[in-house]
Amino acid sequence: MSAFPITGGCLCGRIHYRIERAPRLVCHCHCRLCQLAGGALFLTWATFDAAAFTLTAGATAVHESSPTGRRHFCADCGTPLFMVMTDDPDRVDVTLASLDEPDAFPAEHNIWVGSRRRAAKGFDPDLPDHLDEPDA
Repeated sequence: MSAFPITGGCLCGRIHYRIERAPRLVCHCHCRLCQLAGGALFLTWATFDAAAFTLTAGATAVHESSPTGRRHFCADCGTPLFMVMTDDPDRVDVTLASLDEPDAFPAEHNIWVGSRRRAAKGFDPDLPDHLDEPDA
């Protein structure tokens, strides 16, 4: 477990954030939207209480990737940073790789596995699979 607060930001250093509490949940997301947004087989997200999250430097660009999902990223370097859901404003999903200490929180689930790419199958076979999202 990491000491709090924890911090993170983008590749070019223009955007920084701080988080005051541990995540509710950490998941590898295999949905097609995450694959495209991250340019990867999956994205790993840590779900935090929105009240514990503060953007401390810079301003994000926002892409409305679904009717309820707003993906925040750095417009300069392209780093995917966090996502907010309009139907769940009390949470913020932060890309684990954008944390300054990405190893602080191990993944607990694979989600949206119906879209999982063949190359990602068997990546972490000990994690439970979910067709959508687990209860947080």
